[in-house]
Amino acid sequence: MKSERRNFKEILRKRLKDELPGLPSQMKMVPAVRREEIGNRHGNGDARKAAVLICFYPEVHGGIRLVLIRRNEYDGVHSGQISFPGGRHENDDSDLFHTALREAEEETNIRIDDVEVLGEISPVYIPPSNFIVKPVIGWTSQRPDLIPDPSEVSEILTVSLDELMDPANRQIKGISHKEFNIIDVPCFYIQGHIIWGATAMMLSEVVDVLDAGF
Repeated sequence: MKSERRNFKEILRKRLKDELPGLPSQMKMVPAVRREEIGNRHGNGDARKAAVLICFYPEVHGGIRLVLIRRNEYDGVHSGQISFPGGRHENDDSDLFHTALREAEEETNIRIDDVEVLGEISPVYIPPSNFIVKPVIGWTSQRPDLIPDPSEVSEILTVSLDELMDPANRQIKGISHKEFNIIDVPCFYIQGHIIWGATAMMLSEVVDVLDAGF
């Protein structure tokens, strides 16, 4: 698929209203050691709610990109990982769509008023942190003025649609893991970055949604 294809936004919006690829699509990117836990997408009944923003935007000279972040290093399960901007649902949030938009603005300076929400993909359960995450799909008409929040984000990455859709960028890599030492994980390997875990699960469903729509 060429990322310069016209009407990307409207085709994606339409596809998100159809039946989604769902858990089978996401499970393609789940390490073997997590398959049983993640297969239960509702957790143990006490999972906390969160949301992330998967934000696409057009490039000036054609093409489409999406926004990712690298989390700061900290003493926690998601330290240093590449993810989408987002976070936990707060009491002041009207809904999880607002959670995704608010967190994205706080973490990357993507302005809430600039984002057109196109829909959502299937929720993802994250066992280590016990969150169920709603992935919200958004669109901005031009590249956002991306500024990382230094308290949470070490860098902002942008990935082209062509990079995302290239099968050669879906690989198996060995990573160091606190719980399992070294494990092999299915991942997106893009620009030298290993994108795995919940973020890779969401990207897998995005890829399948786009494959079906274009």
